[in-house]
Amino acid sequence: MLRTLSLASLSVLALTAGAAAQDGQFKLGAGYERADFDDVELDTAVVRGGYDFNRYFGVEGQANIGIADESVSVGGVTGDVSMDYSAGAFGVVRPWSNEQANVFLRGGYTTTEAEADVAGLDFSADDDAWAYGVGGEWYFAGDNGVRVDYTRYDYDEGGDADFYGVSYVRRLGG
Repeated sequence: MLRTLSLASLSVLALTAGAAAQDGQFKLGAGYERADFDDVELDTAVVRGGYDFNRYFGVEGQANIGIADESVSVGGVTGDVSMDYSAGAFGVVRPWSNEQANVFLRGGYTTTEAEADVAGLDFSADDDAWAYGVGGEWYFAGDNGVRVDYTRYDYDEGGDADFYGVSYVRRLGG
């Protein structure tokens, strides 16, 4: 229910802002993010798509896919933990922006699914999170750029996680 309300609210915001936009622009990107869940650090590949209504406001969606397991030891028992995926939608505000670079703040809602294999037993869990972060983009060659960002995930049931990332970004049309 909360997920549906959040996505509906984001859709209304996107449509309203889109109607007022004059210089909209799509972006696509892909890269690497490290997810730090207190005792477990997981490597992920991230793909991201977004739409900037103007220089200062936009929306983006992203998906993270786990690319490596992490071995953990709890009470003398060793197991592997992995992230299957994480997917989210974000609103983006850019308080400082020009044609070549920008600094952004973002906030949104995500869902994550992870697995653990401990002593031959498999466990799977999913959890939703409000997420917020900060980052920057630098366009080094026209529409080709690099992005660095940090996002904090506040999970409903599983605590918090910090995601640190670097990725390639490409502006499309506009």
